[in-house]
Amino acid sequence: MSISADVVATAALSRDSLVFLDPNDLKVVYVNAAAEKQLGDAKSVLRPGTEVKQLLAYLAKNGEFTEGDAVTAVRTALASISSGKFAELPGFRLGKTPFLWHCDVGPSGTLALVLRDAGRALELAKALADHKTFIQHLIDVLPTPVYLKNREGVLTRCNGAFAELFDLDTEAAIGKQMADFMPKSLAKTIGELEAPLLESDGQVRDEISFALTDHECTTLFAASTLRGPSGAIAGTIGSLIDVTSLKQAQAEVAEASERLTGLLESAPIGVGISSRENGVFRFFNSTFAKMLGLADEKEPSDSILLSERYREQSLKDMDELGELQDVEIRLRRPEMSEARWLKTSIEPLSFQGEESVLWWTSDITKQKHAARELQNKANNDELTGLANRARFMQKLDQCENVLRGTDTPAAIFILDLDGFKKLNDTQGHAAGDWVLIETGKRLKRAARRAEEVARLGGDEFTLLFLNKGGEKEMSEAADAIIAEMSQPFVWEGQDCGISASIGLAVFDGGSCDMSEQLRRADKAMYEAKAAGKAQYCLYTPDLEPDLHQDEA
Repeated sequence: MSISADVVATAALSRDSLVFLDPNDLKVVYVNAAAEKQLGDAKSVLRPGTEVKQLLAYLAKNGEFTEGDAVTAVRTALASISSGKFAELPGFRLGKTPFLWHCDVGPSGTLALVLRDAGRALELAKALADHKTFIQHLIDVLPTPVYLKNREGVLTRCNGAFAELFDLDTEAAIGKQMADFMPKSLAKTIGELEAPLLESDGQVRDEISFALTDHECTTLFAASTLRGPSGAIAGTIGSLIDVTSLKQAQAEVAEASERLTGLLESAPIGVGISSRENGVFRFFNSTFAKMLGLADEKEPSDSILLSERYREQSLKDMDELGELQDVEIRLRRPEMSEARWLKTSIEPLSFQGEESVLWWTSDITKQKHAARELQNKANNDELTGLANRARFMQKLDQCENVLRGTDTPAAIFILDLDGFKKLNDTQGHAAGDWVLIETGKRLKRAARRAEEVARLGGDEFTLLFLNKGGEKEMSEAADAIIAEMSQPFVWEGQDCGISASIGLAVFDGGSCDMSEQLRRADKAMYEAKAAGKAQYCLYTPDLEPDLHQDEA
């Protein structure tokens, strides 16, 4: 966009800092001398052709927004500027200087950012107190409402901005006492604040709220002692700046900030900006640093989160989609006591003139643990920690699909405790629960080679063996379990009188109807109990001759 004469003239005549933007792409077109001087080191982001996003990023990094966090302030400012209409922008501080600024339509189809030193009007009022003649020529062109008042409280001069504040013209206000045209409470408050200035040199600043017609107003009041040509105190010079809309906006921003703070406290969000070229982080907030353990890192990069190969693919996906959302990453760094799960979203960003990547990251470790805990409760027996019936049956279905048609040997054991009901009746359920837990431990020890050990319910347990041998090996495994279970169960000094009966079905993949094999193991277990308990029984067709007569 070419620079018109109107832009140059406006920039030269204005006492405010002006930055003109092309409304199409929000790039800097022209910057006046006042802006270059006031913004100092920000010249690097004020060059023609630079995007306004870079100026906002500079303010977020090197300055301090007076309301809300930097990310929210930058987004609010960018949205307001992008609208192309007049809008107050979030105030900020650079060094010791606070700034108020707004965007508006500029000359020759431009957008104008107008920046003002928030303390300049008050400092100017003090400086002009020693130059009365200059004041009288100057105040008429000041946008700030300004008045001069003699020792008797009569207005000797005011500008149009002051008179308009009270729906008057300048001539109607001059020569009157303030109480003649403004609310009595306001006139009284100003008089009380100015009283010390009529005794000795000084300044006063305050925020005053008052009712004007049918609405509440808030003004920033400032006044200074005014001396005459002889050096004697001649009166006061003061200003009243209507900040009602600003206060309302600040209250809305504060409310939004409070809501956002509450949200972040319950679901912390980390923000980081890394260089697209080398991945080095150019900016990150404290939440992001804590989440990734970056406190002692000199030049941390996004390789902490993504390997080189996966980073390349992620950036490619980001370019195609415009952003990449909700990528889950497992992070384990040397200084971390345990791994963390992070959910991150990335999007492209131009930051300080460099192609960058914006990271939004949250810690979902607790959610992952909670999901894992729910999964464990769904699949594991709560008392013994062994697999439960649902998980064991799922395991059988999986094995049936894998083994069918093969000659892989397999076996299913069903174990039932002898004397368990009597134990519960005589020593109580606490003793019974302890025996069940102890049984789970003994089965894990005695059947370390088992594919799965599960509690089916009550005092009934089951074991699955895959490719661990045929009838001979499985009989030896059953002997080992019977021996382990025959050791005394001692609860509070008393033998619980517990043993175990086992039924087992041994088969190969060619006949792996798991439901049938489970039934056969159960049948063999009841035969073991009937034969005297504390022993095992291997299922054979002889146990059910009627079922196997066709096979015979």
